[in-house]
Amino acid sequence: MTTLCVALVQQATVWQDPAANLARARGFVEQAARSGARVAVFPELFTLGFTMAPEPFSEAIPGPTTEAVAALSREFGLYLVGSAVEAHTPHPRNAAFVTTPDGSLLAAYRKLHPFSYGEEHEHYSGGEDCPLFEVDGIPCGLQICYDLRFPEPFRALSAKGAEVVFVPANWPVRRIAAWSTLLAARAIENQMAVCGVNRVGRDAMDLDYPGASTIHDAFGEVIAKGDATEGLIVGDIDLAALRAWRERFPALKDRRPDLYPRLNG
Repeated sequence: MTTLCVALVQQATVWQDPAANLARARGFVEQAARSGARVAVFPELFTLGFTMAPEPFSEAIPGPTTEAVAALSREFGLYLVGSAVEAHTPHPRNAAFVTTPDGSLLAAYRKLHPFSYGEEHEHYSGGEDCPLFEVDGIPCGLQICYDLRFPEPFRALSAKGAEVVFVPANWPVRRIAAWSTLLAARAIENQMAVCGVNRVGRDAMDLDYPGASTIHDAFGEVIAKGDATEGLIVGDIDLAALRAWRERFPALKDRRPDLYPRLNG
């Protein structure tokens, strides 16, 4: 496959109301299917909002939320990237997952870096792995929100062969310049497409979310970008151009991983 059509679902999340958010999700998935998208991506914790009271909503993966999203995948024939609070000890985990057009659970990823500035680390345990999965044969990966500030997992995914990374987020307006800059940087430095989907609206913590969901190509250029309104951002990723760029300019082959540990002192 040489192109991948991606729909970013820039949703205004109903605070801590999974049933309402899942009901609204169906309409977005239907729109994504009509747009020609092959994969649709929802924001971080799209059924809840970025809650610091996760325990009442924690569940197994697979579980009720993955099953509800898988049913939408099956109904509309799309890959979907959703999220849930995963039951875990000592704290639940902030997880994203991928379902396939036949309704299977393809992959699950647990946020590596809880957002300590917002006290997420006091309520969620961090994950420990970056799984690679394929969407129609295209190697892909997941990161979540604050993970974007850490280049190491993106580089690890790149080393595994990832060509596209999806980044569901709840990124507030006060730090939106960092969001845009980091999405482009992760794409450029790893010669991969990076798809960041951010929510819109205001949450119960009085944080405003400005959208700005964006698909960047391997050059860091913007393929598609949203404003602050609710809706879909749809764009086509040119995998042929990405692969040609990697072959023509194989910058990652010039890395010196044998040296880097010594630089850390």
